[in-house]
Amino acid sequence: MTGTALLVAALAGCSTDKDTMASWAKNGGEKHVAAVAADLKTLIEASDQSVADPAIASRCTHVLNDVKAAKAFRDPPDKSINNSWQETLDRVQTASSHCLHNVKAGEGSSLVEAIDAQSSFRDFLGRFELVLTPT
Repeated sequence: MTGTALLVAALAGCSTDKDTMASWAKNGGEKHVAAVAADLKTLIEASDQSVADPAIASRCTHVLNDVKAAKAFRDPPDKSINNSWQETLDRVQTASSHCLHNVKAGEGSSLVEAIDAQSSFRDFLGRFELVLTPT
């Protein structure tokens, strides 16, 4: 995703202060952001019911594990960005939980939920990049 590429580029010259967003990203947050970006692609692909993929359940479980790891990592230090990040994680968790449930019922995942999660993620990236961009 281009947002992740912009994020990596923005981090190149940032501070290492433990209380900054740049530090949060550089010290593990960016890894979780990149995982969620990949997970959103997985959820969108899983919603395509015309593609019968027997690995969808394991892929949705992988997404849930990524969300669990991201939630266990320390929160972003900026309150607004943290709220946006938590909303994104909650939406990705909901979409992947429903994906697992639907796969067991012989259905695909919800495209609407995946798109909602992606929208939250884009909002998060926009806020995050705004904070990281020097004024």
